[in-house]
Amino acid sequence: MRIAFIGDLQYWKAEIENLEYKMRQVSMHKPDLAIVMGDFGGSKMRSVEGLEETKHHVDLIGCPRQAIMGNHDVEYNSEYMYDYDPVSTFREVFGKEPYSATVVDGVLILCVTIERQPLEGLRTIHAVYVSDRQYEWAREQLKKHEGMPTLLVTHAHMAGAGIRCDRPLHTSATDTYLEQTFKPERWQALTKEFPQIKAWCSAHLHMGHDYDTAITYREGVMHISCGVMTCCTRDESCNTRFVDINNGKLTVYTLDHNNDKKLIEDAVLDLNENTPPEGRYYIPQKGEILVGEDDAPTAVYRHPYLDRYYVATQKDFLWEYDGGLWDFTGTIAYERKVKSLSAESDRLYIEFADGEIRSVDPHSRKRWQYTDHINQEYIPESELKGDIMKTVPFSTFSKKEGIYVKFI
Repeated sequence: MRIAFIGDLQYWKAEIENLEYKMRQVSMHKPDLAIVMGDFGGSKMRSVEGLEETKHHVDLIGCPRQAIMGNHDVEYNSEYMYDYDPVSTFREVFGKEPYSATVVDGVLILCVTIERQPLEGLRTIHAVYVSDRQYEWAREQLKKHEGMPTLLVTHAHMAGAGIRCDRPLHTSATDTYLEQTFKPERWQALTKEFPQIKAWCSAHLHMGHDYDTAITYREGVMHISCGVMTCCTRDESCNTRFVDINNGKLTVYTLDHNNDKKLIEDAVLDLNENTPPEGRYYIPQKGEILVGEDDAPTAVYRHPYLDRYYVATQKDFLWEYDGGLWDFTGTIAYERKVKSLSAESDRLYIEFADGEIRSVDPHSRKRWQYTDHINQEYIPESELKGDIMKTVPFSTFSKKEGIYVKFI
C-alpha cells in the first residue's frame, strides 16, 4: 500500500499548469491512495469552485483519494461569516465526510479533520480546532480496532512533537499545533491511551523535508511532517510525502518535485515492535525547543507555582512554555523587551523595559497577544506583585532548523 500525502494546496491561478505537472509527477510513483491534507482551493479557497478545482487536480494522480480540512478551509471571513458552511460544501464536492477510518493491510488509517470553532469565545480565525464529538469518534475507532497498528492523519501535528515550524508566525498566531488554545493535552493523552498509534502524519507548516525534525519520534510515535508542492512553501522547498505500508513496515519517502526521478527514503518504522525507526529523524526532549532561524533566547524565567517557563528572545518575544506539553503555548508579548516577571496565584505580571507593567490571567485563553490584532485581556498595574520569577540556566544550540534553547 502506497499513500501520497498532498500537503496544503494553496496556490495562485497562474500556477495551475505547473500544479497539474506536479500531480503527474506524483502519479509516476503509483500511489494506491492520495490523502489531501487540507487548506486547499488556491485563490478560490472556501468555495465550491475552489474545492472542485482541488478535486480535479488530485484526480490527475489516478488513484482513490481522501481529503480532510485545514484551518483555512473552515475559518470565518468577514464577507461570509455566517452563510458559508464548510462541511456541507465539502460533502457536496467530495461526496463523503471530511474524516474517515479505513483498515488497509492490517493498519488503521484514521483521518481527523479540522472543524470550525464556535463563535462563542472566538479568539483567532486561524485556530486548528477539533470538536469533542469528533475526538470521541476517534477514540471509539481506536477502541473498535484495539491493538491494530494505527496511522493518525491530521492537518496539524500534536503539541510537543518537535516538528520544524516557522516559530514567530505560528506561535504568535496560536495555531502551531492541533488545538493550541483549546485542548492540546488530549492528543498526547490519546497516544498514551492507545499505544497502537505508531505514526502520525501532518501538514500545515509549509516546510520541506530536509531537516532532522521533519520526522520526529516521541514516546513510541513517529511524527511525520508533510511538505507542499506549491508557491506557499516557506523555505523554497517543493516536497510531497509518500508512505509505504508493507509486511508490517512503514517506510517514509520524499518526492522532491525539482528532481522527480526517484523517491528518497527517509525512515522505516517496524509497526509490530516498540522500537525507534531507522533513518533520519529527531527525538525531542523536554525543555528543548526551537526558538527561530535568526532569533535567540536572552532569558528563561520559571513560574513559581505552575509547570511553566517564559522565554524572552533577542527580537523581544516572550513565549510561554508548558512543561507538560513540551511546547510553547503562545505569545505573552512581542516586539517589547521584558525587564522582569512576577506571579501570584491568579495573575502573571510583566514589567517592560519602558517601565509599563501589565498583568494577565495565567489560566485564560485571552492572555495571549495575537498577531491578528485580537485584543489581549490585560490590566495596567502600578507595580509587580507576588513572587519575582527567577531566571534559570539555559543553553543554546543551532541546527539547520534554527536556534534551539535548552533548559530544565
